[in-house]
Amino acid sequence: MSARRNGSFLSLSGTFSRGSMSLPSAPSMSSPEEVKAIPVPSFNSLNPYAHHGSAAATEQGARWKPVQGLVHSKESLALRQSIGEILKTVHEHISPATLEIRASTPEYRLENDDWIAHSNSLDKGTIKAVARLPMDLLMIDETSATSSEAPLLSVGGWLRKRGETNKSLKRRYMELENRSLCYYKKKPEKNGVSLSPAEKESLMKGKIDLEAVSSIQPTVIKGAAVTWGIDLVTTNRTWMIQAENESDYDMWVKFLCNSVPFHSVNIVYRRMLQLAEVSASGPNEVRMVLLPSSSVEDTVAHVFECYDNMYNAVPLHPYDPKQYVLKFTGFRDYMIDRHQELGKYQHVRECLLTRKTLCLTLVHESAIEEATRLSTSAPPSYQGYLIDSLSARTLDMAITTLGTDWHAPASSPNKPANYGQSGALTTASLSFSILRVLNIPRYTVCWKRSAHDVSVERRPLTCQTAFVRVELYDGGQLLEVVGDTAEVALKAVPGTDTLAAIWTEPTLYQSSMCVSEAPRSTRIVITLMGSRQDEHILTAGINVFDVEGLLEQGDQYVQMWDSLHHSRHGPVPHVVFPDQPLAHFVLHSFGKNVKFDWTNQPTPPALRNESVVKEGWLKKTGKFHTFTNWQPRWCVLSQLYGSLYYSDGPNAPHKGAISLVGAVVTAADELNAKYTTFAVNKGTRKEQSTWVFKVKSAESSREYVMCAATRQEREEWMLAIKVVANGNASESIAELRSVITRDPLFQLSEFQKAIMWRHRLQFVDSFEALRHVLSCVNWRSAVEVNEMLELLPQWAKPRHPAAYIDLLDKQFSHERVREFAVCRLGEMADSTFSYFLPQLVQALKYENHHVSHLAKLLMRRAIENPNQIGFDLFWGMKVESYNNQYRERYGLLLNAYVDVCSQKMRVILELQDKLFSEKGEFEQICQQVKAWAHQGKTKDELKTLLREKLAILNQSLPSSYQLPLDPRVEVGKMVVKKCKIMTSAKLPLWLEFENAEEGGDPIVIIFKAGDDVRQDCLTLQLIRLMDEMWREDGKDLAMEPYKCVSTGPMTGMLQVVLHAVTTAAVHKRGGALGGIFGAFNDVSFSDWIAANNGDPRSHRVAVDLFLRSCAGYCVATYMLGIGDRHNDNIMITKQGRYFHIDFGHFLGFMKYQYGIKREQTPFVFTPEMAHVFGGVGTEDFTKFQATCGEAFNVVRRHLHLLVSLLVLMIPADMPELRNRDDISYIVEVSAIERSDEDAARGFAGLIVSCMNNTFKRIDNALHIIKHR
Repeated sequence: MSARRNGSFLSLSGTFSRGSMSLPSAPSMSSPEEVKAIPVPSFNSLNPYAHHGSAAATEQGARWKPVQGLVHSKESLALRQSIGEILKTVHEHISPATLEIRASTPEYRLENDDWIAHSNSLDKGTIKAVARLPMDLLMIDETSATSSEAPLLSVGGWLRKRGETNKSLKRRYMELENRSLCYYKKKPEKNGVSLSPAEKESLMKGKIDLEAVSSIQPTVIKGAAVTWGIDLVTTNRTWMIQAENESDYDMWVKFLCNSVPFHSVNIVYRRMLQLAEVSASGPNEVRMVLLPSSSVEDTVAHVFECYDNMYNAVPLHPYDPKQYVLKFTGFRDYMIDRHQELGKYQHVRECLLTRKTLCLTLVHESAIEEATRLSTSAPPSYQGYLIDSLSARTLDMAITTLGTDWHAPASSPNKPANYGQSGALTTASLSFSILRVLNIPRYTVCWKRSAHDVSVERRPLTCQTAFVRVELYDGGQLLEVVGDTAEVALKAVPGTDTLAAIWTEPTLYQSSMCVSEAPRSTRIVITLMGSRQDEHILTAGINVFDVEGLLEQGDQYVQMWDSLHHSRHGPVPHVVFPDQPLAHFVLHSFGKNVKFDWTNQPTPPALRNESVVKEGWLKKTGKFHTFTNWQPRWCVLSQLYGSLYYSDGPNAPHKGAISLVGAVVTAADELNAKYTTFAVNKGTRKEQSTWVFKVKSAESSREYVMCAATRQEREEWMLAIKVVANGNASESIAELRSVITRDPLFQLSEFQKAIMWRHRLQFVDSFEALRHVLSCVNWRSAVEVNEMLELLPQWAKPRHPAAYIDLLDKQFSHERVREFAVCRLGEMADSTFSYFLPQLVQALKYENHHVSHLAKLLMRRAIENPNQIGFDLFWGMKVESYNNQYRERYGLLLNAYVDVCSQKMRVILELQDKLFSEKGEFEQICQQVKAWAHQGKTKDELKTLLREKLAILNQSLPSSYQLPLDPRVEVGKMVVKKCKIMTSAKLPLWLEFENAEEGGDPIVIIFKAGDDVRQDCLTLQLIRLMDEMWREDGKDLAMEPYKCVSTGPMTGMLQVVLHAVTTAAVHKRGGALGGIFGAFNDVSFSDWIAANNGDPRSHRVAVDLFLRSCAGYCVATYMLGIGDRHNDNIMITKQGRYFHIDFGHFLGFMKYQYGIKREQTPFVFTPEMAHVFGGVGTEDFTKFQATCGEAFNVVRRHLHLLVSLLVLMIPADMPELRNRDDISYIVEVSAIERSDEDAARGFAGLIVSCMNNTFKRIDNALHIIKHR
């Protein structure tokens, strides 16, 4: 047991949730001594704000709250008051009616300063468009109008069919019905009467599912067209059929082409039948060409003009074009601003980039007014409450999650008196006494992780005595270890299964830091530790200054968290439950309020030691390093003695010393060695490297070989050794500038901090240096803090506006620094701002109080733009609300948001929560499906039972609502007959929804229960950002970062990319023995693209699309270290777009099987991929290498931003992103020490290396065998 320290203490509190774990209880310790009943204050006494007011019964009953069961505290009421004031400010420039319009009829527009606008990448040409007029504008009976939905076609006749093995043509009678082409040896009839379906089935020789056809095209053999031949391409095979005459050929072409999606029809047939991507066959539809520079008003007038001039146009009722606006067909996305250019809208931008047809619908302004009416389900009194009460200035504590069910109290509990004393003048130490810790469980808990599951494991306490350790923290950094209490026995509490630790003669502890020196964000952390091996049992904390800046004083009860949680930074619980673990202690009382105030803080700047002193673990070899093993050594570098000492441990005697005066230190990458660790489980490992350097002393011929654990540690040691060796500290400035510009993970040593602070003005021109200079500040010195705050506005701006997110990391706890970062981030337009919501949601965990500048910014942006910000913010916070440590903070924000958002928004969020959250309707259906599967139900039985469940749920769904995946898409009922259970281990659901608007495409998603999809969400976010970086640079790499949303810790949904197949299916299509050898077929990809793109022009376009998308994903998967890349996790569309799915492993975490690493190459590039663009040495292959090199360098230039985004996701606690060392992978592969030319050349070499490695093809073949 470590030596105990005495000193001063302040404590931090947390919550403890035993009820959330359904685990067997741990065995009790050997009969601890019992203690008499312990009196504890009542719940109301411990929480004076909990019942601030009283709930009143209403006819409407309790109102929906996303997070139930929260209790009010001083912090929560301050938060709600702050949000009320935000709403009032918003209403001063945006009326409630306008906010309701934004929620009901949103516009997704790009601002002039919007980063993702990328004007340099937009084609300023024309846009093909189809516009639809309202049917009530036509002088026609709606009931007589033809439906826009194409009828199912039916036809029969004789065709010749080529066999799969016997290539001769056989005459077969074929029937097209219900999008299936069935064939028979003879016509299925008897005496001229068609047979019944059952009789036909017995005679049927085969069937072609036209929904599985990826291409229909004229047959071409050896470059020559086959007369009246038709090819039907599927993933299994290419079906070749031939008509007997030209009229039959024309008939079958017409019927077949109208039975498959437009994208599957070859260009020859499109021209032959005059087919278009978007049909304009309805009486209210018109085709046209538009200019991106046209205004909405001019476009509306152009639509009417084109319709009036259209042949066979239906006469229109009298109309005024100025009363109409535009809507994107199939989307909840409007163009209402009549003076706005079309090219400013996101959807128009996407159509320009992808050259898709733009589909528009004219909407009368009266329909906009109708859409913005408040739902009749909201009581009028509540509507008035929203608009009037929330925007009132005198909100104080009246705004609560109880809505209208609330009576304001006559007075507030514990209302602070006038401030009696400035903290700057309070020179007393922080002092306290620990009295007792109650309701201690008889076990500790720890995480138990596997590849896909996370559970909590209980372990019995191994100690019978305990002590409390008291520490002071600021921004997660230790300020002072105040001391340890005396050890006391853990005693059983009668009538409970808990223990208690009581100090009958408490000791007064005092900190060395006085109140006037304590930063505003200082907090006291207390940890209950078992005496045996310092076993962590419980932890708690309290902010030294409360939300109003008042010093905490007197008697304190704080909730304690279990050992899974920490209290060093982030939220602390402000509600105490008497039956949960809690700590009771006393803080010094001054008899009056003490307010934090540094305006007159007398503390002078601290003198810094600019002498190099560094210590830590390194590994070292013996004299003959080639023949000796690495040995861990505790190394101490002293500039005073000019030497590097090494020993077996911190307290062990020195084993030797290296004289550094005049020494030479060099990196020795040639000696670096790879090794793996069992980072998650035995099937997933992290490949790491030793980072070797050499030290050659001027006084000896020996060359010492040493290594560090990370690149950054090696840099730190080498820089420090160079300073000692050269004897001139000023020379380190240039090297410091160089390394912090290159490596975003580099950390300064204390010596480097001293040097950098002295030369701080030399770094004002480098934004990358800002975080490092901030780390040099003595945050206990008002003089230094104020100087740094004055420098912030003068600092150079970053390459990307989101880079300020770096200043929201935990070590930057000062309120003004965070305010500066939030203000700069707030300058981003909503479209760009929405890209970074995941990190901003995580950064809330680093705020000391619920009320923060970041929380207020997020709330304001979500209120002002509910669709673009509100939905993603809601689900980002909802997932975090399941974590006990953060439930209070995110729960309060969620409940407050649904109180102040529009009624339309609230209704949709409540429905989404009911359907898609953990324990929602779909999660319950998933669990039921798993139970049925466990009972041994067959696949067909499971499908039938699932569809019965979905049909029942379908009846309760509204006619239109939005999915969490994309608020632009409004869906209707489920297409139950197309929903199914997928075959993967967790049995996810394949769900298809109707588009709420007639003519819109259906929406297909995968709903998962039992999988944590947060890592997929993060990976797709980073790929989406890389795509934007490339577009900013004028490159379109045709990425496919499909949508993915986590709706709970183990629930989520993913967008299905339609018309795509796995590369495993392409391999199987072109391989013998059931497709096993397709993975070794060089032409499998080329054949697939050629089969689906028969004419030369479309083939060239498809090859180019494959080249660009392949380059993008090679770079993206390499940079992010994506693992588990078998051929079922890579897909390709018929048009040639190549993309990756399922990102369960990243940042260098790789799959192992039987001890063999499945990823032997840094990314997937195999010979069949190279064959698509001609193979090594061809012009297209050289172009591919150049495209990859350029894309790689673009991402390298944004390395600091990518690292910042990953660092801020560490508190999400994903299995493969737990600390900064996990992020070192992305820095290592970025080749930060290389020039752009060298980096591009190196990547070109990796492409060839990957192609020449046959292991990936073997792995793909084995995967096909396993999943046959």
